[in-house]
Amino acid sequence: MAEKENIQLAEKQIAALNARDLDQYLSRIDASYVGESETLPGPVRGREGARQVLDMLFTAFPDLRIEVQQILASGDHVVARLRLTGTHKGNFAGIAPTNKRVSWEGCNVVEIRNGKAIRSRVYADNASLFRQLGVLALPKATAAG
Repeated sequence: MAEKENIQLAEKQIAALNARDLDQYLSRIDASYVGESETLPGPVRGREGARQVLDMLFTAFPDLRIEVQQILASGDHVVARLRLTGTHKGNFAGIAPTNKRVSWEGCNVVEIRNGKAIRSRVYADNASLFRQLGVLALPKATAAG
């Protein structure tokens, strides 16, 4: 699949998530799919695993919106740099609902084969997210003297 087609696939996937069209999203996930993220207890496997993670995410942030900041492709890999915004209304990563409006950035690296995602790895600014949720305090940086 050409890089341009891979970028279009990534754009369709993000649009499907924003529309909450999980069936359309999952139709472009391969049965052998493996996904990873540091906020999950282990790898996500297959379409059903992806559905469970998305159900959890949309329960935690029912108004979640994903904004594309940049998409790059190289061969069978697509990298999407994203901004996520939503209101924390349900349990997320063991954190009880705070009703706080949050915004954080992330990056998803996806490997595509035959028009379907077979592997992905999410890298997110969870420190910023957890700070906004009130469960992480970091020392303030000072200016170099």
